[in-house]
Amino acid sequence: MTVLIIGGSGFLGTELVRQAASAGTPVAATFATRPSNIPQVAWHALDLRDPTASRPSWPR
Repeated sequence: MTVLIIGGSGFLGTELVRQAASAGTPVAATFATRPSNIPQVAWHALDLRDPTASRPSWPR
């Protein structure tokens, strides 16, 4: 199971990403401005302040 950490490049998120990755857990994390440099993490750009950013891309 992959763990998703929203705000993975922030103060708390970076530590959560680091600990999960070092434990061997697959990690996906979001960032608003730039991803952290933690290896083996799938980084995804996401700014939750943008109301269109979190809309699903599939048709309803």
